[in-house]
Amino acid sequence: MDVQVPTLLPEIIFHILLLLPVHSLFRCKSVCKDWYKLITNETFVKAHLAKKNKCLFYKKKDVLHTCSVNELLLHNPMSKTSINYPLIVDDFARLVGSANGLLCIVQLQGISIYNPTTRICNRVYGGFVAPVRHYQVAYGFGYESHTDDYKVVAVCKTNNKVKVYSLKTGIWKKVTDFPDANLLQDGLFLDGSIYWLDYLPNNLPNIVSFDLLKETYSQVTHPPYDEGEKRLDLGVLEDRLCILSSYAEKALTNIWVVDGNDSWTNSLFIMYPQDHDGWARFCQTYCISNYGKILLRFGYRICIYDLNNSSLTFVNDIDDCQWVCSFDESLVSPIGPGLRYRLRSWKVKSRMGDGSSIAI
Repeated sequence: MDVQVPTLLPEIIFHILLLLPVHSLFRCKSVCKDWYKLITNETFVKAHLAKKNKCLFYKKKDVLHTCSVNELLLHNPMSKTSINYPLIVDDFARLVGSANGLLCIVQLQGISIYNPTTRICNRVYGGFVAPVRHYQVAYGFGYESHTDDYKVVAVCKTNNKVKVYSLKTGIWKKVTDFPDANLLQDGLFLDGSIYWLDYLPNNLPNIVSFDLLKETYSQVTHPPYDEGEKRLDLGVLEDRLCILSSYAEKALTNIWVVDGNDSWTNSLFIMYPQDHDGWARFCQTYCISNYGKILLRFGYRICIYDLNNSSLTFVNDIDDCQWVCSFDESLVSPIGPGLRYRLRSWKVKSRMGDGSSIAI
Protein backbone atom coordinates (compact mmCIF):
# COMPACT_ATOMS: atom_id res chain seq x y z
CA MET A 1 0.00 0.00 0.00
CA ASP A 2 1.32 3.39 -0.99
CA VAL A 3 2.08 5.73 1.86
CA GLN A 4 0.75 9.25 1.50
CA VAL A 5 3.33 11.85 2.51
CA PRO A 6 1.56 14.88 3.97
CA THR A 7 2.20 18.15 2.20
CA LEU A 8 3.35 21.05 4.31
CA LEU A 9 1.42 24.27 4.02
CA PRO A 10 3.26 27.01 2.06
CA GLU A 11 3.21 29.21 5.18
CA ILE A 12 5.04 26.53 7.17
CA ILE A 13 7.63 26.03 4.42
CA PHE A 14 8.11 29.82 4.31
CA HIS A 15 8.94 30.02 8.01
CA ILE A 16 11.15 26.92 7.97
CA LEU A 17 13.25 28.28 5.11
CA LEU A 18 13.59 31.61 6.90
CA LEU A 19 15.65 29.82 9.55
CA LEU A 20 18.30 28.73 7.04
CA PRO A 21 21.49 30.65 6.19
CA VAL A 22 21.95 31.99 2.68
CA HIS A 23 24.35 29.28 1.50
CA SER A 24 21.75 26.61 2.42
CA LEU A 25 18.97 28.54 0.68
CA PHE A 26 21.01 28.54 -2.53
CA ARG A 27 20.96 24.74 -2.47
CA CYS A 28 17.26 24.70 -1.61
CA LYS A 29 16.45 26.65 -4.77
CA SER A 30 17.25 23.48 -6.72
CA VAL A 31 14.70 21.33 -4.87
CA CYS A 32 11.71 22.33 -6.98
CA LYS A 33 10.23 25.23 -8.91
CA ASP A 34 7.96 26.24 -6.04
CA TRP A 35 10.88 26.57 -3.64
CA TYR A 36 12.87 28.52 -6.22
CA LYS A 37 10.00 30.99 -6.68
CA LEU A 38 9.58 31.29 -2.92
CA ILE A 39 13.25 31.91 -2.11
CA THR A 40 13.70 34.45 -4.91
CA ASN A 41 10.45 36.24 -4.07
CA GLU A 42 10.96 39.81 -2.85
CA THR A 43 8.80 39.24 0.24
CA PHE A 44 10.94 36.29 1.31
CA VAL A 45 14.19 38.16 0.59
CA LYS A 46 13.12 41.07 2.81
CA ALA A 47 11.86 38.78 5.56
CA HIS A 48 15.18 36.91 5.59
CA LEU A 49 17.10 40.21 5.68
CA ALA A 50 15.11 41.26 8.76
CA LYS A 51 16.76 38.41 10.71
CA LYS A 52 19.91 40.61 10.86
CA ASN A 53 22.66 38.02 10.74
CA LYS A 54 25.53 40.49 10.95
CA CYS A 55 28.98 39.77 9.52
CA LEU A 56 32.30 41.57 9.04
CA PHE A 57 33.95 42.03 5.67
CA TYR A 58 37.61 43.01 5.70
CA LYS A 59 40.75 43.14 3.60
CA LYS A 60 43.99 41.73 4.96
CA LYS A 61 47.17 41.18 2.94
CA ASP A 62 45.28 41.84 -0.32
CA VAL A 63 42.76 39.07 0.43
CA LEU A 64 39.10 39.69 1.26
CA HIS A 65 37.49 37.84 4.18
CA THR A 66 34.15 37.53 5.95
CA CYS A 67 33.41 36.32 9.46
CA SER A 68 30.35 36.12 11.69
CA VAL A 69 29.90 38.86 14.27
CA ASN A 70 28.15 36.39 16.58
CA GLU A 71 31.28 34.23 16.55
CA LEU A 72 33.31 37.21 17.71
CA LEU A 73 30.91 38.42 20.40
CA LEU A 74 29.67 35.14 21.86
CA HIS A 75 32.78 32.96 21.70
CA ASN A 76 36.47 33.29 22.38
CA PRO A 77 37.75 35.68 19.68
CA MET A 78 41.00 33.71 19.55
CA SER A 79 39.16 30.65 18.16
CA LYS A 80 36.99 32.31 15.55
CA THR A 81 37.13 31.21 11.92
CA SER A 82 36.96 33.20 8.71
CA ILE A 83 35.71 32.35 5.24
CA ASN A 84 38.13 33.53 2.61
CA TYR A 85 37.02 35.27 -0.57
CA PRO A 86 40.30 35.58 -2.48
CA LEU A 87 39.02 38.22 -4.89
CA ILE A 88 41.55 40.41 -6.61
CA VAL A 89 41.48 44.13 -5.86
CA ASP A 90 43.70 46.83 -7.30
CA ASP A 91 45.96 49.02 -5.19
CA PHE A 92 43.51 51.93 -5.44
CA ALA A 93 40.46 50.00 -4.24
CA ARG A 94 38.59 51.15 -1.16
CA LEU A 95 35.47 50.01 0.64
CA VAL A 96 32.80 52.74 0.77
CA GLY A 97 30.09 51.09 2.86
CA SER A 98 27.21 48.64 2.99
CA ALA A 99 23.42 48.54 2.80
CA ASN A 100 21.18 45.46 3.18
CA GLY A 101 24.04 43.06 2.58
CA LEU A 102 25.44 44.86 -0.46
CA LEU A 103 28.92 46.38 -0.38
CA CYS A 104 30.17 49.29 -2.48
CA ILE A 105 33.82 48.99 -3.51
CA VAL A 106 35.47 51.76 -5.53
CA GLN A 107 38.24 50.66 -7.87
CA LEU A 108 40.45 52.14 -10.54
CA GLN A 109 38.36 50.56 -13.32
CA GLY A 110 34.92 51.25 -11.86
CA ILE A 111 32.62 50.66 -8.92
CA SER A 112 31.53 47.22 -7.71
CA ILE A 113 28.23 46.65 -5.91
CA TYR A 114 28.86 43.25 -4.40
CA ASN A 115 27.01 40.76 -2.19
CA PRO A 116 29.75 38.75 -0.42
CA THR A 117 27.23 36.13 0.74
CA THR A 118 25.81 35.24 -2.66
CA ARG A 119 29.00 36.37 -4.48
CA ILE A 120 26.95 38.28 -7.03
CA CYS A 121 28.44 41.50 -8.34
CA ASN A 122 27.22 44.45 -10.40
CA ARG A 123 29.84 46.63 -12.07
CA VAL A 124 29.04 50.35 -12.36
CA TYR A 125 30.86 52.60 -14.81
CA GLY A 126 30.65 56.32 -15.43
CA GLY A 127 30.34 59.10 -12.89
CA PHE A 128 33.28 61.48 -12.95
CA VAL A 129 35.72 60.78 -15.79
CA ALA A 130 39.32 61.83 -16.42
CA PRO A 131 41.03 64.05 -15.40
CA VAL A 132 39.09 63.46 -12.14
CA ARG A 133 40.50 60.45 -10.27
CA HIS A 134 38.80 58.26 -7.65
CA TYR A 135 40.96 59.69 -4.85
CA GLN A 136 39.53 63.13 -5.74
CA VAL A 137 35.97 61.91 -5.09
CA ALA A 138 34.20 61.28 -1.78
CA TYR A 139 31.60 58.52 -2.14
CA GLY A 140 28.55 57.37 -0.28
CA PHE A 141 26.36 54.29 -0.74
CA GLY A 142 22.95 53.54 0.69
CA TYR A 143 19.40 52.27 0.32
CA GLU A 144 16.30 54.41 -0.23
CA SER A 145 13.27 52.48 1.06
CA HIS A 146 10.56 54.71 -0.47
CA THR A 147 11.66 53.91 -4.03
CA ASP A 148 13.30 50.57 -3.12
CA ASP A 149 16.52 51.74 -4.77
CA TYR A 150 20.23 51.62 -4.01
CA LYS A 151 22.24 54.75 -4.77
CA VAL A 152 25.88 55.71 -5.12
CA VAL A 153 26.65 59.36 -4.32
CA ALA A 154 29.87 60.84 -5.72
CA VAL A 155 31.11 64.27 -4.57
CA CYS A 156 34.07 65.70 -6.48
CA LYS A 157 36.48 67.21 -3.94
CA THR A 158 37.96 69.71 -6.40
CA ASN A 159 34.72 71.49 -7.37
CA ASN A 160 32.02 69.99 -5.05
CA LYS A 161 29.95 68.80 -8.01
CA VAL A 162 27.69 65.88 -7.16
CA LYS A 163 26.45 62.92 -9.17
CA VAL A 164 24.05 60.21 -8.01
CA TYR A 165 23.80 56.74 -9.54
CA SER A 166 20.58 54.74 -9.25
CA LEU A 167 20.92 50.96 -9.45
CA LYS A 168 17.24 50.73 -10.40
CA THR A 169 17.59 52.94 -13.49
CA GLY A 170 21.28 52.42 -14.21
CA ILE A 171 21.73 56.17 -14.75
CA TRP A 172 24.07 58.77 -13.29
CA LYS A 173 22.50 62.19 -12.84
CA LYS A 174 23.77 65.54 -11.64
CA VAL A 175 22.23 67.12 -8.56
CA THR A 176 22.68 70.50 -6.94
CA ASP A 177 26.34 71.13 -6.15
CA PHE A 178 27.45 70.29 -2.66
CA PRO A 179 27.92 73.29 -0.35
CA ASP A 180 31.52 74.49 -0.15
CA ALA A 181 33.01 71.52 1.69
CA ASN A 182 36.21 69.60 2.33
CA LEU A 183 35.31 65.91 2.53
CA LEU A 184 38.35 63.78 3.35
CA GLN A 185 36.55 60.45 3.80
CA ASP A 186 33.69 58.50 2.27
CA GLY A 187 30.24 58.88 3.80
CA LEU A 188 28.34 56.84 6.37
CA PHE A 189 24.88 55.47 5.54
CA LEU A 190 22.04 55.47 8.07
CA ASP A 191 18.24 55.59 7.68
CA GLY A 192 18.08 56.89 4.12
CA SER A 193 20.85 59.49 4.41
CA ILE A 194 24.60 59.70 3.85
CA TYR A 195 26.68 61.53 6.46
CA TRP A 196 30.11 63.11 6.02
CA LEU A 197 32.48 65.17 8.13
CA ASP A 198 33.20 68.49 6.41
CA TYR A 199 36.64 69.56 7.60
CA LEU A 200 37.02 73.30 8.13
CA PRO A 201 40.35 75.13 8.51
CA ASN A 202 41.28 75.64 12.16
CA ASN A 203 37.84 74.55 13.37
CA LEU A 204 35.69 71.50 14.12
CA PRO A 205 34.34 69.75 11.02
CA ASN A 206 30.67 70.21 10.15
CA ILE A 207 28.42 67.13 10.08
CA VAL A 208 26.62 67.23 6.74
CA SER A 209 23.98 64.81 5.43
CA PHE A 210 22.52 63.99 2.03
CA ASP A 211 18.92 62.72 1.87
CA LEU A 212 18.77 59.91 -0.74
CA LEU A 213 15.05 60.46 -1.44
CA LYS A 214 14.88 64.25 -1.63
CA GLU A 215 18.54 64.54 -2.78
CA THR A 216 19.01 67.59 -0.57
CA TYR A 217 21.60 68.58 2.04
CA SER A 218 21.40 69.51 5.70
CA GLN A 219 23.68 69.95 8.71
CA VAL A 220 23.62 68.15 12.05
CA THR A 221 24.44 70.02 15.24
CA HIS A 222 27.47 68.95 17.27
CA PRO A 223 27.30 67.50 20.77
CA PRO A 224 28.85 69.53 23.63
CA TYR A 225 32.36 68.07 23.48
CA ASP A 226 34.88 68.29 26.30
CA GLU A 227 37.65 70.82 25.98
CA GLY A 228 40.92 69.85 24.36
CA GLU A 229 42.32 68.83 20.99
CA LYS A 230 40.24 66.03 19.53
CA ARG A 231 39.74 63.86 16.45
CA LEU A 232 36.19 63.09 15.32
CA ASP A 233 34.81 60.02 13.55
CA LEU A 234 31.25 59.11 12.58
CA GLY A 235 29.71 55.77 13.49
CA VAL A 236 26.48 53.87 14.12
CA LEU A 237 25.52 52.41 17.48
CA GLU A 238 22.17 50.68 18.08
CA ASP A 239 20.92 51.99 14.71
CA ARG A 240 21.63 55.59 15.75
CA LEU A 241 24.21 58.07 14.54
CA CYS A 242 27.15 58.44 16.89
CA ILE A 243 30.37 60.46 17.05
CA LEU A 244 33.63 59.16 18.43
CA SER A 245 35.54 62.06 19.98
CA SER A 246 39.13 60.95 20.61
CA TYR A 247 41.66 62.76 22.82
CA ALA A 248 45.24 61.62 22.27
CA GLU A 249 46.60 63.46 25.34
CA LYS A 250 43.98 61.85 27.60
CA ALA A 251 44.23 58.50 25.76
CA LEU A 252 40.45 58.10 25.66
CA THR A 253 37.47 58.25 23.31
CA ASN A 254 34.05 59.66 24.17
CA ILE A 255 31.12 58.19 22.22
CA TRP A 256 28.16 60.52 21.70
CA VAL A 257 24.86 59.09 20.41
CA VAL A 258 21.98 61.00 18.79
CA ASP A 259 19.01 61.00 21.16
CA GLY A 260 16.30 62.51 18.95
CA ASN A 261 15.55 66.14 18.06
CA ASP A 262 19.23 66.72 17.24
CA SER A 263 20.18 66.21 20.90
CA TRP A 264 23.13 64.08 21.96
CA THR A 265 23.85 61.75 24.86
CA ASN A 266 27.37 60.98 26.07
CA SER A 267 26.89 57.23 26.00
CA LEU A 268 30.29 56.09 27.28
CA PHE A 269 34.04 56.67 27.21
CA ILE A 270 36.72 54.08 26.47
CA MET A 271 40.35 54.31 27.54
CA TYR A 272 43.04 53.50 24.99
CA PRO A 273 44.95 50.23 25.52
CA GLN A 274 48.14 50.69 27.52
CA ASP A 275 50.36 49.60 24.62
CA HIS A 276 48.91 52.09 22.10
CA ASP A 277 51.43 53.72 19.79
CA GLY A 278 50.25 57.31 20.17
CA TRP A 279 48.57 57.81 16.79
CA ALA A 280 45.87 55.08 16.72
CA ARG A 281 42.37 55.80 18.07
CA PHE A 282 38.93 54.25 18.25
CA CYS A 283 37.57 55.27 14.88
CA GLN A 284 34.67 52.98 13.93
CA THR A 285 31.79 51.15 15.62
CA TYR A 286 30.15 48.03 14.18
CA CYS A 287 27.54 46.74 16.61
CA ILE A 288 26.58 46.21 20.24
CA SER A 289 25.24 42.92 21.56
CA ASN A 290 22.41 42.32 24.01
CA TYR A 291 25.09 41.31 26.51
CA GLY A 292 26.79 44.70 26.52
CA LYS A 293 29.69 43.94 24.16
CA ILE A 294 30.68 46.52 21.53
CA LEU A 295 32.58 45.57 18.40
CA LEU A 296 34.74 48.47 17.25
CA ARG A 297 38.00 49.40 15.58
CA PHE A 298 41.19 50.79 17.11
CA GLY A 299 43.64 51.86 14.43
CA TYR A 300 44.01 48.87 12.09
CA ARG A 301 42.79 46.38 14.71
CA ILE A 302 39.34 45.07 15.68
CA CYS A 303 38.48 44.80 19.35
CA ILE A 304 35.61 43.98 21.71
CA TYR A 305 34.77 46.32 24.57
CA ASP A 306 32.74 44.79 27.41
CA LEU A 307 30.49 47.35 29.12
CA ASN A 308 30.02 45.04 32.10
CA ASN A 309 33.65 45.13 33.26
CA SER A 310 35.23 47.82 31.01
CA SER A 311 37.60 45.23 29.49
CA LEU A 312 39.07 45.43 25.99
CA THR A 313 39.93 42.31 23.96
CA PHE A 314 41.64 42.42 20.58
CA VAL A 315 40.74 39.95 17.82
CA ASN A 316 44.17 38.72 16.78
CA ASP A 317 43.13 37.36 13.40
CA ILE A 318 41.66 40.71 12.34
CA ASP A 319 44.64 43.02 12.71
CA ASP A 320 46.57 45.12 10.22
CA CYS A 321 43.41 45.45 8.11
CA GLN A 322 43.22 48.12 5.42
CA TRP A 323 39.43 48.30 5.53
CA VAL A 324 36.65 46.74 7.53
CA CYS A 325 32.87 46.95 7.11
CA SER A 326 29.90 45.30 8.81
CA PHE A 327 27.04 43.94 6.71
CA ASP A 328 23.91 41.83 7.09
CA GLU A 329 23.94 38.43 5.42
CA SER A 330 21.22 38.62 2.77
CA LEU A 331 19.76 37.33 -0.48
CA VAL A 332 19.54 40.86 -1.86
CA SER A 333 21.06 41.00 -5.31
CA PRO A 334 22.64 43.97 -7.07
CA ILE A 335 20.15 45.35 -9.55
CA GLY A 336 20.31 47.41 -12.71
CA PRO A 337 21.66 47.01 -16.24
CA GLY A 338 25.36 46.94 -15.28
CA LEU A 339 27.64 43.93 -15.70
CA ARG A 340 26.28 41.35 -13.27
CA TYR A 341 27.54 37.89 -12.55
CA ARG A 342 28.21 35.36 -9.85
CA LEU A 343 31.82 34.46 -9.14
CA ARG A 344 32.62 30.92 -10.16
CA SER A 345 36.43 30.89 -9.99
CA TRP A 346 39.33 32.43 -8.12
CA LYS A 347 39.84 35.05 -10.80
CA VAL A 348 37.52 36.81 -13.22
CA LYS A 349 39.20 38.17 -16.29
CA SER A 350 38.70 41.77 -17.28
CA ARG A 351 36.34 42.53 -20.14
CA MET A 352 38.23 45.74 -20.85
CA GLY A 353 40.32 43.94 -23.46
CA ASP A 354 43.69 44.03 -21.67
CA GLY A 355 43.53 40.52 -20.25
CA SER A 356 44.13 41.69 -16.69
CA SER A 357 42.13 40.60 -13.68
CA ILE A 358 39.54 42.86 -12.14
CA ALA A 359 38.28 43.09 -8.58
CA ILE A 360 34.75 42.15 -7.75
